[in-house]
Amino acid sequence: MPLARWWNPFARRRPPATARPPASTISIRTAIPAAPPTPVAATAPEFAPATEAPDPRTFEQNKTRFFCWMIGVPSASNAATAPTAAIAAMMDRLDRVIASESLRAGLLPRAPHVVPQLMKTLRDEHYSSVDVASRISKDVMLTAEVVRSATSAFQRGGDSDDAGEIDLARAVAMIGTQGLRRAIASVVLRPIFDARGNTLSARAATQIWKDADKKARLCAALASQQSLDPFDGYLTGLLHNSGWTAALRAIDGFQDIAVSAADLAHAEVVPQLLRRRDALFGAFVETWQLSPAIDRVAAEVGSQGIDAVQSPLGAALRDAERLAAMHVLAPPGQRPAASVPMWASLPRPVQDCYATLSAAA
Repeated sequence: MPLARWWNPFARRRPPATARPPASTISIRTAIPAAPPTPVAATAPEFAPATEAPDPRTFEQNKTRFFCWMIGVPSASNAATAPTAAIAAMMDRLDRVIASESLRAGLLPRAPHVVPQLMKTLRDEHYSSVDVASRISKDVMLTAEVVRSATSAFQRGGDSDDAGEIDLARAVAMIGTQGLRRAIASVVLRPIFDARGNTLSARAATQIWKDADKKARLCAALASQQSLDPFDGYLTGLLHNSGWTAALRAIDGFQDIAVSAADLAHAEVVPQLLRRRDALFGAFVETWQLSPAIDRVAAEVGSQGIDAVQSPLGAALRDAERLAAMHVLAPPGQRPAASVPMWASLPRPVQDCYATLSAAA
């Protein structure tokens, strides 16, 4: 089912001659806002009308509320006051970092050279567990994670007595492609999000990773519903927040610019930071060459911002981000149907994924 069929509750409210939002645009009350709609063909799918139009102020508030959650600020700065004067200087400096490969170089660790090889191997449905084991064995931490995952699966199956005899090749065969992908992501990619100390990026690291994990799961589920590679969706969702890590680490390095977390949590500042996060995501991920589809999304999001994406995988990433934000901002104990507009129209696999996020956090 196309994304527009379950994200656009306002289509019937418009007369036939009025331009409707494109299929990639989400029009829901609690979502972070999309880019302004552009005209499309009059064959766009229709839905029952919403009872009331969304309030644009709510959109902006949700962006800021989510950012506050991520950096650990109790509430946003007073929107009635202008951002501190240092913000403009900080944004200019951040733009210089985005434009310079040398200035970006120290913000994220480089992905080990073994990762692209593993990704290509795992995309082959006829991969050999012995071949994959040989590649994994070059990384001690990855080897330990794969064996741990297989041992855990073995014990859940009720055969714990034999679990200690699992070798690497057997572990690879047991957990399968999806298990391997998760193991690779958790060991090789998570260090990108880790930080130590009392810096802004360090304090936000745990929340950034939690959100990345949610986006990865949701993006994989959304991608599979669009006949896209769910692995591309998983990696795209997981790595999107690398832009946040890079942006906050860059800001930490601007020691001559006095900007606090509270200064950043301002309704006028957060959208500017979101755009620069997307630019950094594009600058980093496009160079890693994980897959042609991911490369295209990195270029698209990096140049246009996530709200303006048009590609199917880009739309899946945008929708996954909004669903993940809704999950964070929903009141404790609230049912998904109450916090996610058009919940009943979401594909069942996406509903199931959303419903399991709390347990996975």
